[in-house]
Amino acid sequence: MKQYFPFLCLALLISCTGRNNNANDSITNEVTVQGDTLVVNPQASMVSRIVTAPVTKEFYEPTISTTGVVTAIPTAYAEVAAPFAGRIQRNLVRIGQRVSAGTPLFEIHSSDYSEVLKNYRQSVSELSMAKKAYDRTKNLYDNKVASAKDLEEAQTAYDHALEEHRHAEAVAKEFQIDLKHAEVGQPMIVRSPIAGKVLSNNLVLGQFVKEDAEAPIIVADLSKVWVKANISEKEALMMNGVSDVEISLVANPDSLFHGKVVYMSEILDPETRTRQTIFECSNTKGTLLPNMYTHLQIRCTGHDYVVVPKSAVLQADSHRYVLRKLDENTYLRTPVTTTGLDDNRMIVTSGLSENDQIITEGAFYLIDSK
Repeated sequence: MKQYFPFLCLALLISCTGRNNNANDSITNEVTVQGDTLVVNPQASMVSRIVTAPVTKEFYEPTISTTGVVTAIPTAYAEVAAPFAGRIQRNLVRIGQRVSAGTPLFEIHSSDYSEVLKNYRQSVSELSMAKKAYDRTKNLYDNKVASAKDLEEAQTAYDHALEEHRHAEAVAKEFQIDLKHAEVGQPMIVRSPIAGKVLSNNLVLGQFVKEDAEAPIIVADLSKVWVKANISEKEALMMNGVSDVEISLVANPDSLFHGKVVYMSEILDPETRTRQTIFECSNTKGTLLPNMYTHLQIRCTGHDYVVVPKSAVLQADSHRYVLRKLDENTYLRTPVTTTGLDDNRMIVTSGLSENDQIITEGAFYLIDSK
C-alpha cells in the first residue's frame, strides 16, 4: 500500500500559512487589501497606468430641473361643512363670488344647533344668578349676618356655575356659533372663515345634510399658490441658497412664473430618497389652478464645489467611492456623494476636501481588489 501522509501534511502546511487572520484582508502579487486600504506593489504592471491628482474646487451655479404640483396655500383654503345635521334653509353665495372672512354662506335649521345654543344661554343665566347669590352672601358675611359655611356654599355654587358656563361656551365656539347674534329657534348662519373666492357650492335648498357629510362649499384665495416638488437627496445638498425659481405649466410650456422657497422638509422619504420642497408663487391672474402639473428650473446660489473627473468615481453595491491617496502606492476607498456636472466631470458634495489626492485615471484596475 502506498503512503500519502507526507504529501497530505505538506498541503495542510501550505493552506495554513496562506490564510490571513482578517477575513476582509487579502494579498495578491500586485495589491494588498486591508479593509478599505489598498497597497499597490511598486513592481505591479498597473502602477504605470495609475494617475493621481489633487482635488480642486470650481465656482458653479447649479440648476435643478424637476416637476411639481400646484396646491392652494392651507391658510387660504377652507372646506366649509355644516357643523350640525340639519336642513338647508338658504344658500347665500354663488360659485365665483368673492367673500370676506365672516361673510354668511348658508343657513341651516338644526335641532342640535338649537340645543347647544340653549345650553349656552342657560349657563349664562345660571352663572349670573350664582354670582348675585355669592355677592349677597359675601355682603351678609362681612356684616356678620351669614356664617362661613353659607359663604363657602355660595362660593361652591358659583364655581360650579362658572365651570358649566365655560364648558357650554367652548362647545358653542367649537361649532363656530355666533354667540352675539344667534337666537334659539332660528337657523344657524354658517360663515366663511377666510377671505377668498367660492370655488365650489353644492348646496341644494331643503336638502338634509349630516354633520359628517363632505363640505358643500369651498372657499380659497388663489392670489398666491404653492407648488410642491420632490428634490432628490443629492440635489438638495446644493440648495443652500436659491437665486431664482422659474415655473411653467406642463399644459402650457410657454407660461412663466417666478417663485421662492418657503419650506424644505427635514425628513427624507425613505423610498424615493427625496425631500419635499414648497415654492410660493404669485397668481394674481388666476392662471395656476390647484392640481396643475408644472416644470421647475431652480437656479441655486453659486458656490465653490469639489469637482473630479468621472473616471475617478467608482460604483459599489450601495454607494459611490473614490480612491484617495494616503501614501506612495497606498489608497483608501472613500465614499462620496456626487451629482453630474457635464459629460466628463462630477461634483462631489460630500466625502472629499480640496487638495485631497485621488486616482483620476486607472482606478478601474483596482475595482476587483477585495
